[in-house]
Amino acid sequence: MKNASPAQMLLGLRIHAAAFVATIIVLFAVNVMVGPPYWVGWVLLGWCIGLISHWWSVRYHTSHRTDPN
Repeated sequence: MKNASPAQMLLGLRIHAAAFVATIIVLFAVNVMVGPPYWVGWVLLGWCIGLISHWWSVRYHTSHRTDPN
């Protein structure tokens, strides 16, 4: 991703966030229908860490980008 433009990096983050929201909604619904134990919170926690890391990476690379032109 180092050679990706800021727009491409932001698009990747948006896709990641959309997949996160859609998947968590489905997993939450499945977990509620199946009943206890409620494990979806662990998935949410792990994926939130990944999504925050992705956001931080995009933020860092777009703010510290040097333009060779």
